[in-house]
Amino acid sequence: MTGLRWTFIAAAIALAFALLFLSQCQRARRAGAEASLSAQTAKAVGESGADAVGAVGAVSVRNSDGDRIGRENYEAIQSAAGADQLVPHAVDDAGRRGLCRRAAYADNVLCKDFLK
Repeated sequence: MTGLRWTFIAAAIALAFALLFLSQCQRARRAGAEASLSAQTAKAVGESGADAVGAVGAVSVRNSDGDRIGRENYEAIQSAAGADQLVPHAVDDAGRRGLCRRAAYADNVLCKDFLK
């Protein structure tokens, strides 16, 4: 009977060690998964930040291009032959009405009064 008792005790100890080993393996696996998730999250945050910077830069370039085009148009109009001549009122009104219908001029204070 003592041999059987020692066998049960040895089996219980082996089972306890096996459970402890499995528990440690699970903790290690969970820690690895958490580290991987943290790394992926950090990478996603970095990529998102880079995208935001790129988007802001693209808007700045578009605004800069728009400003440049506006200056070029103004200079072309001012240097055109007859630029110093008065434009007939009906032609001026038609041109302004056409511009004021465009979305780019929708909030322009000069257009608000013009399209009433």
